Amino acid sequence: MRFAVGMGRNLRIDEVAEHSRLAEKTGFDYLTFVDIPLLNRDVYVMMGIAALNTKHILIGHGVTDPYTWHPSVIANATATINEMSGGRTFVGIGVGGLWGKVMNPQPLNDFRQVVNFIREYSSGNPAEWKGATMHSEWIKNQMKIYMACGGPKSLQLGGEIADGVILTSNADPVTMKWRIEQIEKGAEKAGRDPNDIDVWARGMIYVTDQGDYQQARRQVSGYAVNGAIEVIRLLNRKSPEVEELRRRMEKAEPGLIDQCQKVYNAFDPKWLEHVDAPAANLITDDILAAQQFLGKPDVICEHIDKLKQIGIKTIGTVTYTIADKKGMMEEISKKIMPYFRN
Repeated sequence: MRFAVGMGRNLRIDEVAEHSRLAEKTGFDYLTFVDIPLLNRDVYVMMGIAALNTKHILIGHGVTDPYTWHPSVIANATATINEMSGGRTFVGIGVGGLWGKVMNPQPLNDFRQVVNFIREYSSGNPAEWKGATMHSEWIKNQMKIYMACGGPKSLQLGGEIADGVILTSNADPVTMKWRIEQIEKGAEKAGRDPNDIDVWARGMIYVTDQGDYQQARRQVSGYAVNGAIEVIRLLNRKSPEVEELRRRMEKAEPGLIDQCQKVYNAFDPKWLEHVDAPAANLITDDILAAQQFLGKPDVICEHIDKLKQIGIKTIGTVTYTIADKKGMMEEISKKIMPYFRN
């Protein structure tokens, strides 16, 4: 198993270098930075600082979108940081919408064109976008593209065209298995081997003992709102694949959908990823146990092992609502990573 850590949601810019160095020192394989211009510091400045202060860790967006930024800007800025880092940068990209963005999610057919454009443009080839052909004078090294996906169509598209798929905010094994099946459908359609795709399960890892469980619960709940909301947004779609997921969840996790619905109903975008947000107060122990990694090391490792068995290759955590961000990275390094690396 590989491990990724996402940061930048509420870091000051002068903290980025120290946190990036610690992420590398503690053994994380990937480092991602939030791209929500209304809520956090500039993603490319943070990525650039990380590139200059690390030597090995891979660096990417967590995630950007091609509507806040023109695809040529994403390719050029990321390639610049890729050169700065010695080839350690990847593009993490999604369709936008909801999470601190001002636009609605964009059509998947447009998104396919975005990914194809960035891949060709960053390879040094002429690339077309909206009828205009562009050719970078200096970019020559193709960067890997990781898609953030949730619904059946986007997951299948990820299986068709992405180097990696980031399954955001919800590490529930029932949902993860269903999501991997959708990725496999897309990969098979494109004649790809699904095993070549780096699939991430993303949930917050918070190592704790029962003595400070309530404080841990409070901090994780601020982020866990995202996963609960995504469940309802997904289940509100009409398709045979989604109905199959609903049946599986109702059988394996009775009551969980109703608990997520209450969180969804209380969600206020102004409170995105805040400790003590109104919706966070409705996060239940069942939601935390299913979707996040909270508790003693053996409990967390058992959860991660279930994901490993169904095909997850990388576990992504985030530090957004954690008070002691550096301390938690060290805890994960000492108490979780060794189980999967020794």
